[in-house]
Amino acid sequence: MTPARNVSLAIALLLLVGCDWMPGKPNPENRWQPADSIVDFTTLYAENCRGCHGREGTMAGSIGMDQPTYLSFIPEAKLRDVIANGVPGSNMPAFLQARGGMLTEQQIDALVTGILAAKPADPAEDMPPYEAALGDAVAGRDAFGLSCASCHGADGKGLPGKAGSVVAPAYLGMISDQYLRTITVAGRPELGCPDFRNRIPGRAMTSDEVSNITAWLASNRVNEFGQPIPTN
Repeated sequence: MTPARNVSLAIALLLLVGCDWMPGKPNPENRWQPADSIVDFTTLYAENCRGCHGREGTMAGSIGMDQPTYLSFIPEAKLRDVIANGVPGSNMPAFLQARGGMLTEQQIDALVTGILAAKPADPAEDMPPYEAALGDAVAGRDAFGLSCASCHGADGKGLPGKAGSVVAPAYLGMISDQYLRTITVAGRPELGCPDFRNRIPGRAMTSDEVSNITAWLASNRVNEFGQPIPTN
């Protein structure tokens, strides 16, 4: 076999086995992948959720998806529904491709599984239900005074150096009644807002108190003319 033929054979073998040995060749985990083929939770969360929900106690615009009380509060089916279909009338978009988003069913499942991995093994027995009808707004004002006024003021408009308004039209106009309920139960620990077990000294809030506070907060939604906006 001639030297030239040997060289040609060697080149052919290299082409068959690929070029992974060559300097500058990216590792398999760093190579480009089609967006809908990614099912790694860390990647999916970072690209689709972290900007609004943060991670590991970092401050963000919305409730943390690794917050233990929240994960004990929201049912798995509801979590998946919110991620897939979004929340109409809020800033939470639908992520499922069939609803105009960019994620497949498999990717939605990967997000749900990854998020719930931080769920406590034994949720508290006193946890209020995730969904409930709005309660009594009048009673809710009193319950708010007992549970929340130390930071937000009796009128909910905030206290200097403590916490801001939770009745501002701009705030209430962006969130749903369910989110108001969720924050009342789960709190925002990264912002210093306690959960339902730590708002009243010596006891947890009752389910009725949660429903009534949600009703009172929702009753503060008004349009630019000061007219009440129907609850959602």
